[in-house]
Amino acid sequence: MSLIAAGALSACGGKGDEKAPCFDLTAPGVVVYLPGLDVLVRDVYGRGQALGTKVTVYHGVDSLVSTWGDTLHVHAGFNFAGTFTVRASRPYYRDAVISNVVVVDGQCSVAVTHLPVTLQLAPGAPPVRSLTILGGGFFFLSKTGDQLSLTVRFDADPCVATTVNCRLSNTTLVRIDNAGVVTAKCSLTGGVETVTATATADTTVHATAKVSVQKQTSCA
Repeated sequence: MSLIAAGALSACGGKGDEKAPCFDLTAPGVVVYLPGLDVLVRDVYGRGQALGTKVTVYHGVDSLVSTWGDTLHVHAGFNFAGTFTVRASRPYYRDAVISNVVVVDGQCSVAVTHLPVTLQLAPGAPPVRSLTILGGGFFFLSKTGDQLSLTVRFDADPCVATTVNCRLSNTTLVRIDNAGVVTAKCSLTGGVETVTATATADTTVHATAKVSVQKQTSCA
């Protein structure tokens, strides 16, 4: 089921619109891609839900899928001006479809249009829908005693406890405390450790991150 919101959204003169930066297209090795849309994805509680949301931009018979961004922003769309249809899809949510989204020419390519999208839960959605470890899922510890603090983000109902249990696949490389702080142990071989965070409210929901530990020349 889709939610349809129609309206002409123009990047020309709107509040918060910005010019795309200029690049020297003749410089060796320069690859320029300037998407025309900054899609701001929130749920009905106002929380950013861009992570894990797929944004598809349609222009005629062509379409472009984007999933990259942060917790709020998905940078999507083509790098030319025009009128587009945007669909935001996320597991356990109704698709949000916005038509007649207008992107105009900017100083060098296109002006960025900021497009707010509010996602509505689909019927039967579970209380805990996803769990993400922020930071891209791969971390590097260079020496013994180096630490990193894992930050988790929930997509869950407001009344659900947002706590996790963490476990390690191999305890010879790192240790982890109850606060999610990972500390590198001394290792003569080095390697990669997998940390799994599991939601205490629903043990079927989990996220993983990999931690690379650099080998040491000696250990006390």
